[in-house]
Amino acid sequence: MLRPPCRRAAFAPAPAVPAPLPPLAGRAALLRGVVAALIALPAAPALPSPAAAQAAGAAVGSVAFSVPAGPLAQVVAQTAHAAGVAISFDAAPLAALRSPGLQGRYSVDAGFARVLEGSGLQAVRGAQGAYTLRPLAPVRSAGAVDGAATLSTVTVSAPAPGAAGAAATEHSGSYAAGAVALFPGVQAARGIPQPVAVATRQLMDDRALRDLHDVLRQTPGIAVDYTDSERVTYWSRGHQIDMLQVDGLPLSQNASASVFIQPDAAVLDRVEVLRGAAGMLRGAGNPSATVNLVRKRPTADFQASADLSLGSWDRRRLQADVSGPLGASGAVRGRVVVVADDRRFFQQARSEQRQGIYGVVEADLAPGTTLTASLQHTALDATGAWGGLPANTDGSPLHLPRGTYLGTDWNRWDRHNQQAFAELSHRWSNGWSARLAAAHTRLRTDGFQQTSFSSASATDPYLVNVSTSVYGGDASTQNAIGLAASGPFGLLGRQHTLALGADALRLRTEGPSGRWGVAPLTGVDLRGWDPATSYPAPADDGTGIPFTARASRTQQHGAYAMAHLSLADPLTAILGARLGGWTHEQPADPAARYGVRRKATPYAGLVADLADGVSAYASYSEIFAPQNDRDASGRALAPVRGEDFEAGLKGEFLGGRLQATLSAFRIHQVGRAEEDTGAGSACVPASGTSVCYRAGGRSRSEGWELEVAGEPAPRWQLVAGYTFTRTQILRGTDPAMAGQPLRSVDPRHALRVFATHRLQGPLQGWTVGGGARIQSDAYARVGSAIARQGGHAVFDAMLAWRIDRTYAVQLNVNNLLDKTYYAKFSPNSTYFNNYYGDPRNVALSLRATF
Repeated sequence: MLRPPCRRAAFAPAPAVPAPLPPLAGRAALLRGVVAALIALPAAPALPSPAAAQAAGAAVGSVAFSVPAGPLAQVVAQTAHAAGVAISFDAAPLAALRSPGLQGRYSVDAGFARVLEGSGLQAVRGAQGAYTLRPLAPVRSAGAVDGAATLSTVTVSAPAPGAAGAAATEHSGSYAAGAVALFPGVQAARGIPQPVAVATRQLMDDRALRDLHDVLRQTPGIAVDYTDSERVTYWSRGHQIDMLQVDGLPLSQNASASVFIQPDAAVLDRVEVLRGAAGMLRGAGNPSATVNLVRKRPTADFQASADLSLGSWDRRRLQADVSGPLGASGAVRGRVVVVADDRRFFQQARSEQRQGIYGVVEADLAPGTTLTASLQHTALDATGAWGGLPANTDGSPLHLPRGTYLGTDWNRWDRHNQQAFAELSHRWSNGWSARLAAAHTRLRTDGFQQTSFSSASATDPYLVNVSTSVYGGDASTQNAIGLAASGPFGLLGRQHTLALGADALRLRTEGPSGRWGVAPLTGVDLRGWDPATSYPAPADDGTGIPFTARASRTQQHGAYAMAHLSLADPLTAILGARLGGWTHEQPADPAARYGVRRKATPYAGLVADLADGVSAYASYSEIFAPQNDRDASGRALAPVRGEDFEAGLKGEFLGGRLQATLSAFRIHQVGRAEEDTGAGSACVPASGTSVCYRAGGRSRSEGWELEVAGEPAPRWQLVAGYTFTRTQILRGTDPAMAGQPLRSVDPRHALRVFATHRLQGPLQGWTVGGGARIQSDAYARVGSAIARQGGHAVFDAMLAWRIDRTYAVQLNVNNLLDKTYYAKFSPNSTYFNNYYGDPRNVALSLRATF
């Protein structure tokens, strides 16, 4: 049974519906409040609408529902999506309510009645087949007081239809996501036999997370590494995450790292992270994790928000978000998100300016058929630098001031990222759905002008040589396409589901050209370095050494199938496989071509529903990674194979308001290149190098993870994750490396936690929050030099005040105790790669919502 914490919180009065306005003000009236906007295509003139006919049929027949537990607004939207009907309601008064979801076959009316049970609401079907939520007869809830307001009329529509809308976390008010879109269609996270973490829209807002980098460094099980001030890589379970997904389509950030801009969080509804191998979904890659960025979609009713933020180091940020129907019928909807971000950093002379715009339009072409198209553009002008701070000769840190910046105020690293995206989806009344999506992405730079530092003395780590590198023309073009279909089918008297799909990615990089070693300056003492005066900008680059990188092309394609087979009421088997290929080539060097023509990747899992909303699961998955190292005969080695064994428990508690996962894993990576010391000089003519390789390397990653997300008590929201990871090299070229960790810089123990509490009584409208990032000690080794960092904790805090229904202010304090630590550390005294973590910083935001 659903119980609101109190009538006043759960049943706030809805705003009055505005009266009809004269024609000239029609558009303003539409933007201020469209009542019960239809999600389906509007009726044709003089004929019953197809949506009405479909709804009428569904109302008397039965539909197979598989809607996970979650916030009531989200569950209602997913129920409507599964039934193929439109529903209108006000999400705000439902924010405190949860639903256990809906499983099994029901008529539409019975399904809505089941998910709304105990909420005091009912779904009423209109003459055109669309549903509206209305209150039942007034009922006094526990904790209600005399004179408490009741919900009179529900006026604002649910999210628009489609997989993205059905799993949307916007307006859920929760840190838990009941459903994800990692696989074709929408799946309950509890039914996936691997750990899944989701950064919801509410979490990103409460933590004032700015971009993907901010999101992933707060995500349990993810480690962040820094190549330099601008290039960031992500790791999980000892392996690099080498591919992202944006709305389910692949996007390579690593192959385009120098021109890639971290996606802005303002355009995201959520970030889904599936840890472990996922070769059936991704094709080639490492057994690390899959990160799916799900962008915002248009809403069925008008909404708008604006957010102004001011923060430490003269940071200023403005973002605006407007969404709603583009016509009276609601069959066409649009959304625009605009961002302007001007920020400095705690390092001297380092700054960046970001401008971004994201526009998306959805159109209902026919009952159940939706066309989505979007454009996104981001520009980033930065003074970023290659490299960080040096280490001492023995690998220990130099303890330079945190504001030290080995760059100049004339450094330039300017980039532009654009993407065009289109999706055509269709949902049939029998529960099947299909999706065809394509994306064209262009990542480019206006040019680099960077200072490069190197050690000038074997005994004095403070003495360095400085020069300039000037590059231009770097760009990457990525084209991705995916076709998928999923739905239920009957076999041997039981209901099962099947997903089929095919996808392809083509990536082309245009190698930059330029000069390095321009205007060298030797014997500079870092202790007197001033980014503004120590090294003037070179007058020209004629003194440098010419450099040109080769262009390259990478292609990947594959087809897959996955079946969820109901073996018994509590037991489901998941079987799947992918068949695909991967190639990489450099047009200027045909001998550099390598790849895999055909490779099968299996997937198997088992989920058993136990008592009290708890499931046990086990799974086996694979993934492969092509490699370009050559054996003694000159052939490229076979791809590295990643094998992932998972087992664990998932649970939904307190009526689905709280989710928890306990997982254990063991990953083997087999066949990595190791030096073939027995081949000798035979490698010179065969491979063109003095070293040949064999596929004999082997490593292991194992550990366990515990995650909790959701509402552990009324008015509380919590997300917490603990990970224990142990990695080992089992076999490599150097026998001394056996037993050493794959990445010693990643801590074995890591905890991420953040919680908020909405106050009541005299402090109603206030929310307090706090969190911590805690990790154990770690080390890095280069030769005989070792750098170590002890275990440490970094604490964050948040305070928000909802002034009224429109305005709210929020204060975020990161690194509350001003802990000094390294976000990246290395003992390498030649290549400078030490980066301080951010000192204490604050951000004050004013948010308006309409």
